[in-house]
Amino acid sequence: MVSRKHKFVTGNFYHIYAHSTGDMALFRTEDTYKRFLNVLFAANGGVEMPRFDRADDLNMVWDIRDGKIKLGKPLVAIVGFCLMPTHFHLILGELKDGNISRYMHRIMVSFSKYFNLKYERRGHVFESKFHSKLLDDNDYLLRASSYIHLNSQDIEDWREKEYEYPWSSYQDYIDNNRWGQLLQNEIVLAQFKNKKEYKGFVEETRPDTNFDLNLVWGR
Repeated sequence: MVSRKHKFVTGNFYHIYAHSTGDMALFRTEDTYKRFLNVLFAANGGVEMPRFDRADDLNMVWDIRDGKIKLGKPLVAIVGFCLMPTHFHLILGELKDGNISRYMHRIMVSFSKYFNLKYERRGHVFESKFHSKLLDDNDYLLRASSYIHLNSQDIEDWREKEYEYPWSSYQDYIDNNRWGQLLQNEIVLAQFKNKKEYKGFVEETRPDTNFDLNLVWGR
């Protein structure tokens, strides 16, 4: 059971993290990554989540982005994300007290049901309730975005190419935002002259071993 030292308060930003049980691979194929992204964006609305079909593509996300599927008022601001084989990182802004908890419950229940059905298994998919870290000042927010966007350096094939990793929002910060208003990257990008400057900021933090998010999440 995760014990929280903070509440989810409107206007604050949080680094969210969840890990699979027993270091089990969560994302084994492209289909599982895509399903999680469908859930990530489809869960962020005041109405009931739309029903997922059996297709493992991103058509639902594109329909949400383009206004063909209406979700109602967003629960949270999705600022950034990175999906790793055994865990995921998010940066979320709280839009109304308690919404992050509601949103994360939706994500973890929906993906767990999908995962257990797909792999014909039972039991917990995630090791515990999600972890959260209050990003209590702007510097912490910026450095957290850098941290999650560099997370794929732990995968050998993506080291030094983290900006191309398809299961992260990094490329949406330095190139075109694939998700439109579903991803609120301007919260961070507005603090830089341009996308190139943001990329430089991320690269400058690469050797920063003093950033305590590395310790908090036990990478």
